[in-house]
Amino acid sequence: MLPARFLNTIRYLKPGQIVARPGFWLKRKLLGPGSSGNESLIARDLKRLYHSTVVKNFSLTLLNVEVSFDPLYMQWKSQDWQLDERPEKLWVYQLNYFSWLFSQKTEIAQELQLYLILDWIEKNNSTREETWEPFALSKRVCNWVKWLETHKELVEPIRTCIDASIYSQCHRLTYDLEYHNQANHLFENFRALFIACLHLLRNQHEMHFKLISWLTLATENLIEQINEQFFADGGHYERSPMYHIDMLEAVEEIFAAAKEYAKFDFVADSELLKSLFSELIELCHEKLPLMKDWLSNLTHPDGFIALINDSTLLPGLKQAESNDKPTSYLLEESGFFIRRWNNNYFILNCGEPSPAFQPGHSHCDILSFELSINKTRCIVDTGCGSYQNPEIRRHCRRTSSHNLPLIELSEQSDIWGAFRMGKRAKILHRSFDSQNALLIIEFADQYDQRFRREILFESRSIKIRDRMYDRRITGTFCSLIHLHPDTQILASNESNCLELSRNKVEFKIKSTARLRSEPHRWYPDFGKVEKSEKLILSNHLTEAIDYVISW
Repeated sequence: MLPARFLNTIRYLKPGQIVARPGFWLKRKLLGPGSSGNESLIARDLKRLYHSTVVKNFSLTLLNVEVSFDPLYMQWKSQDWQLDERPEKLWVYQLNYFSWLFSQKTEIAQELQLYLILDWIEKNNSTREETWEPFALSKRVCNWVKWLETHKELVEPIRTCIDASIYSQCHRLTYDLEYHNQANHLFENFRALFIACLHLLRNQHEMHFKLISWLTLATENLIEQINEQFFADGGHYERSPMYHIDMLEAVEEIFAAAKEYAKFDFVADSELLKSLFSELIELCHEKLPLMKDWLSNLTHPDGFIALINDSTLLPGLKQAESNDKPTSYLLEESGFFIRRWNNNYFILNCGEPSPAFQPGHSHCDILSFELSINKTRCIVDTGCGSYQNPEIRRHCRRTSSHNLPLIELSEQSDIWGAFRMGKRAKILHRSFDSQNALLIIEFADQYDQRFRREILFESRSIKIRDRMYDRRITGTFCSLIHLHPDTQILASNESNCLELSRNKVEFKIKSTARLRSEPHRWYPDFGKVEKSEKLILSNHLTEAIDYVISW
């Protein structure tokens, strides 16, 4: 790795991240006796009660990949799989989250669900395994608590065994809090401690004083993280609608739990906890409406979120239809511009990689936009297809996979690895003239070249003017447009014009620049790819490209 790339990567890190990383690695390698306690042996004995009811294979579909399992020989860890059959690590993590316990797509009998929980407890008795990594552990603990709360009929030995495992996992988590990663990882760590400690205290767990100390730690840090991680406009600072959904669900769960447990004796008896719970409840009450509004703004008329940064095609919060005058929002803090008019929807990214100390879910997509015409998504972002496959990961994050101006083969920011970013682009100017419906955004890329995009909105068209200044590298100046895979390119009698159609929505793209198309790949979800078309507008003579999208 180049020294400059390394320095430009670490210069943005918090000092605590730099200090925490070697400590985290050492604790994962050295701490922990390799056993989570005797609950592994207890789980093995309890499993025998269900052997006769779980003889049939079952299937799980995670990240659009279906795998069939024999419940008697579960493969919880990557090393349990043959090398040529091993799924991506994110798939293995998803398996260990246990979110599939609640999936409507995966119907698993209650006896099998219980058997699999006990099987996990028996077979994952080393706290140094990947199945005990803190993010997967945090997700799993919350899901197990949720499952236990909906299955109150469980007999005591089984409930006690699962609670014992939850306690052991929380104990391990207190050593492995992801201060080096920050962002949604650290938030999920404290959420898990908060939810699990409340559950165990309610069930009169014997380690009362230790649980109270963990609960206090979690509550203090949740207050700090909610204040830090959410912008004033309600957006999560990783600027991904997909992760915003996760964070919204997390804050809703924390809010509901805090209100339910606020009057319990273990809270009321501690003045510190009582005060912290009151502050946490008030903070969640304040933030949740803003977070919902933000998600609503980032949702297309089809009800699914915009594919900005690391996002997949998930249901958002659909706004009620309205025939009122156009509405426009320039979200200054989170860096998005949104406009709705006449059943049309436009969103443009005008924010920098964020947060600066953890831009792992950011793409090279400043000035990129998505467009729905008459409720139909027509111009799309490339999406997010994989975290582990390096070719797909780079394809989705690179500049040429977004709807923006660029110098061919150049990158706005220096992306490397799966989640790293070195020298990066920065916003220079953004403004919206509501009277004239004119949006102006300007940024400088990693080479300090300036790009300017002006967009004029009219009732049935969008006029886009792209300019660049202070050129530092050679290459053709281009502007890119990625079409939804269902969009057809039709023959046109006009020069420098393309006629397009999707689901009975017809629109045109016209420009004085050279206009051509080439095949592209669209990733609406992990493990899912569709063939699409990319339009390339280029100008070899000047640093100027103008085009009009009309319908």
